[in-house]
Amino acid sequence: MGTQGDRIFEVTSERGFPDPWLSFGDSLCDEAAISTELTRAITNARKEPADGPRREVARVFTAKKANLRRCAGILDQVLSDYDESGMWGVLDERAAKLNVQDVLETWGRTQALHPFPVVLRSLEFNWGYMKEHGVRAFYEMTRIYVSRLQENTERWHVAWRGEVSTGVVDRITSIECDLASIEAPMHCDVCKKTITALLYLDE
Repeated sequence: MGTQGDRIFEVTSERGFPDPWLSFGDSLCDEAAISTELTRAITNARKEPADGPRREVARVFTAKKANLRRCAGILDQVLSDYDESGMWGVLDERAAKLNVQDVLETWGRTQALHPFPVVLRSLEFNWGYMKEHGVRAFYEMTRIYVSRLQENTERWHVAWRGEVSTGVVDRITSIECDLASIEAPMHCDVCKKTITALLYLDE
């Protein structure tokens, strides 16, 4: 075991993660980082409900929304580009040949620190979905997920504006929305590892 995984790791070591997938994964890592920054900014604004701290909250909300628009734009461009190039068919053929357990064994050498290895489970889900439904369908689903993150951010922003106008602290919405955002790298940063296995499978 580990034959396919080891080879994919060798090529990845030589070439790194390719764009646009690297940029997409990095941006969804930023989603979690910005969410943590936003939570801290809101905490500060609650402690000191003045113009300065509230302006900082507004700034971070703006950055969060812009980052998610960037993520959506990357996916929209890939969907279009791969339609034109016929790349989805190539990826479907490679997904069919991918030995998921073999590649998971390679990743498992470093990613099984926790009793529930989230990265491994996410990879396993991604490849299984691709095999069953097709690679393009997986990224259509991912595009919907990014839209839901955008809706999550807007819900949070509405709740914050309500909190400012009424003075009634809404901790539950902040907790829920932050948790949804900090989960994003476990899917979309992992996504660049998922697609790289297919892109480098026949190398």
